[in-house]
Amino acid sequence: MESNIKNIKILVADDEALARKRIVRFLSESNYSITILEASNGKETIVSLNNDFPDLVFLDIKMTDMTSFDVLKKIPTQNIPIIIFVTAFNSFAVKAFEVRAIDFLLKPYKKERFFKALNRGMEQLEMTNRKSFQNKVSELMQDFESKKWEEKEVPNYLEQIVLKLNKKYYFVKTKDIKYIKSSGYYAEIFTADKKKHLYRISMTDLDLKLDPEYFSRINRSVIISKKQIKELVTEGLGDFSVILKDGNSFAVTKLYKQDFLKKMGIKK
Repeated sequence: MESNIKNIKILVADDEALARKRIVRFLSESNYSITILEASNGKETIVSLNNDFPDLVFLDIKMTDMTSFDVLKKIPTQNIPIIIFVTAFNSFAVKAFEVRAIDFLLKPYKKERFFKALNRGMEQLEMTNRKSFQNKVSELMQDFESKKWEEKEVPNYLEQIVLKLNKKYYFVKTKDIKYIKSSGYYAEIFTADKKKHLYRISMTDLDLKLDPEYFSRINRSVIISKKQIKELVTEGLGDFSVILKDGNSFAVTKLYKQDFLKKMGIKK
């Protein structure tokens, strides 16, 4: 599908590098004539929206420093571009987008779903009156503020992970997972039966879909099942290592240490 609009600027705003790379790769496979911009947090997104004036934005709802709605509050309404929201949550927020007829991508999404959203976005761009879309976004923001849907938003935690190998589908129950390691675009899932499974998803997206009551991310590359922990070892200078029941040892890095220690009841 081709667009009549030339020199289209598309901003990919997501704090997860792998998530951005996936969107960029899909965009590069499209037939549209586009310039791709990237932002890795809310502040960079605001700068790009106010200075680069992209025509369309793939906007992650929850970035490390602020939400997508915090970002949009910093943008004059008349400058709001066509937006495709990206979210890992399947609850009140998704219903809000559907009510306002604003497109969204629910992580993890397939390529077919991505291009469906992209094509819809391009159709919106070709409409002469973009003010209608901007009004929808403004109403959506008011909905979130008045009903506090973001506070009520509850992630749909995975009870099992569906994996495809050749023509077969396999089901891995999350209760059987010992730990997960990052491996490029994939997550390596190690289970109690001593098997390793590959799942194409970023660690950030997978972490959001695992129940924090049972799982904890201890560094950028490792998520562990809390019931598999044998002991926690202090390494000095505030550093910790986790020893699992199977003997594997992993470092707890500063970025995740406070949250992990709170989950383990070591710190308040």
